[in-house]
Amino acid sequence: MGLTLHEVLSSEEFAAVVDCEREAFKTPFNAMDTMYTPQGLDPTATRDALIKNQWDQHTNTPGSHWIKIVDSETGLVAGGAAWHIYETDPFAGTEEHGVDAVWWPEGDQRKLINSLFEQFLTPRKTTMRRPCLLLEICFVRPGYRRRGVGNMLVEWGTKKADEMHLEAFVEATNDGRPLYARHGFHFMNLLLLDAKMVDEPSEQWKSLAKELQLPMVVHVMWRPIGGKFIDGETVIPWKT
Repeated sequence: MGLTLHEVLSSEEFAAVVDCEREAFKTPFNAMDTMYTPQGLDPTATRDALIKNQWDQHTNTPGSHWIKIVDSETGLVAGGAAWHIYETDPFAGTEEHGVDAVWWPEGDQRKLINSLFEQFLTPRKTTMRRPCLLLEICFVRPGYRRRGVGNMLVEWGTKKADEMHLEAFVEATNDGRPLYARHGFHFMNLLLLDAKMVDEPSEQWKSLAKELQLPMVVHVMWRPIGGKFIDGETVIPWKT
């Protein structure tokens, strides 16, 4: 079975990548899939909206690169990843504003989704204040796991980071952390994304919190320039 890496260049070919992403995030369950999924639509409209929303985000983000691994024998997408290359401070000159998941209906469930995104994204404003790379998302179709697909997706970005002499970041799941560690990412912080206490949470709030299997565990990982971290010696930029 031949596996080849390609950069995704059009929304038409991106559709198959999103199909792979959704399959990957169902096994094991990843709450981010639910958080990003538009609500109140039929299955076809939901898929179309997901493709459009993610592709729009990609095209509106300078330095964004979607890559995919394709089985050359079947044409099936085996995995995908979005790498962002920031050649300047990604937060320089940006206005502070909250997250609004407009693809969720107004109400308590949207408020919960917004709160989770805020918990997830806020730490970046402290750590990612220099030119760097970010592995925004990475996934492998279940039938292709442990065949080197994840390594290919990660290596694409770490090679770029080394060529550009830049550090890199990723927010990992429990399952993904060992893969990133093998490529020079070092664990820095643990985020527990949870339903923050509210006065008398509604049944909708409690139902969604249960569906998302909160708290969501996120491992913030950092790859220093060159991928070499030595305890007690490597300088952590945002702690100096």
